[in-house]
Amino acid sequence: MKSLQKNWRVLAAAILAAALFTGCKGADAVKEEPLNTYTAESGMFSVSLPGEWTEGDTMGLTDLMNLSRDDGMEAVIMGMTKGQLLGQGGSNVESLEDFFNYADALFLNGAAATTELDNTESIALAGMTATIAKDGTMTQKNGASGRLFIECGETERAYYLLMFSGTKGYDKKIASIKTNLGFEELEIPEPETLADTLRWFNASYAVITSLNGGDLNIPAGYEPGSMIETSMKTMLERDWGVTDQASLEETVERLVTKGHNSEALDYLAQSGTEGMTREDLITAMETNGFDDEEQTIMLAAFDAKNAYGDHAIAGWDLSRAMSLLGWGYLAGFYTYEEAMDKSLVTAQMIQQEFTSWDDFMNSYFYGYSYWSGNAPEDTDSQAYKRRRLFEEIKEEDNSPFSADWNTSLQKVW
Repeated sequence: MKSLQKNWRVLAAAILAAALFTGCKGADAVKEEPLNTYTAESGMFSVSLPGEWTEGDTMGLTDLMNLSRDDGMEAVIMGMTKGQLLGQGGSNVESLEDFFNYADALFLNGAAATTELDNTESIALAGMTATIAKDGTMTQKNGASGRLFIECGETERAYYLLMFSGTKGYDKKIASIKTNLGFEELEIPEPETLADTLRWFNASYAVITSLNGGDLNIPAGYEPGSMIETSMKTMLERDWGVTDQASLEETVERLVTKGHNSEALDYLAQSGTEGMTREDLITAMETNGFDDEEQTIMLAAFDAKNAYGDHAIAGWDLSRAMSLLGWGYLAGFYTYEEAMDKSLVTAQMIQQEFTSWDDFMNSYFYGYSYWSGNAPEDTDSQAYKRRRLFEEIKEEDNSPFSADWNTSLQKVW
């Protein structure tokens, strides 16, 4: 089932921008209309609303409904299982309030529009163990504005976001909706389990997938499609200079054979650190006027070399090679089979160079600090946040890191 398995940051914001405040049609009068029931394509939930609503494009998000009514009212209703949140960048969501803040940051402020909201009385909805409601105004980036009512609800297994917007005659219309709105949680599918080899692939770059809002239970993090393909092509060209299969293969080859690991080892050799203790190195750096970032970079390389020898920060390079192969498939540079075949070769190399997920990821984090200059002990740094995210992912049910490091990797596609 293709549920909320695409990039919410890209798709949900686009839907909101298109759906909310599309016009000022509609009169002040609100006539009594019969209730109609609408069900999400996934079958996860249904809502009952007064009047006839038209179901709009949801861009493949089957746990989302995009509804509009002839009088100018618009609605976006979405559900997200608690198990999906980690894969969509919601690892810190532990309460309904957290979910509202997550949804607000992801879909509203800074995405499709800016909002000014105040707390208001929530609607009692069947099956909800808790609800939060806000109302106020919303202004899109194109200047269009209108009134907005939002309610977030929590059930045992999922969170829901219900948004209604309008302009002319809004007060009477939203009052009718609030009075008549019905909600029912239907069937929540169990998460699909990937083959062990594919879960192993996903684990190798799970941190960046999660940071990017991808789904850890889908090969490469996203379902393929035209919007994802466009997004991936844009990102690959912007961040990597990759524009086609040839430049992608060149970049992956560079990461696998040299990468930052080769650079870091050369840096240590040129700096004369052989035989030095860590304390000696810190003293020497302080004596020679190294600033904090320079010390972080040097120590990341030094500690990684001491821990993993010539594979020092190769985990950083190889993790990025694995992610690039997945992204290359989503961008259309490889077929699925081609990307997985190449991933298999790289994954087997990773298994040979490291002995566990912790070793591999430690090498990755040393590499990130070497590349970024972020000190891992700085709790405000991305280095610290990435490591914390790794630890959180490990503890999740169905975590890709539950795949045994020594899994016999084989072609299952």
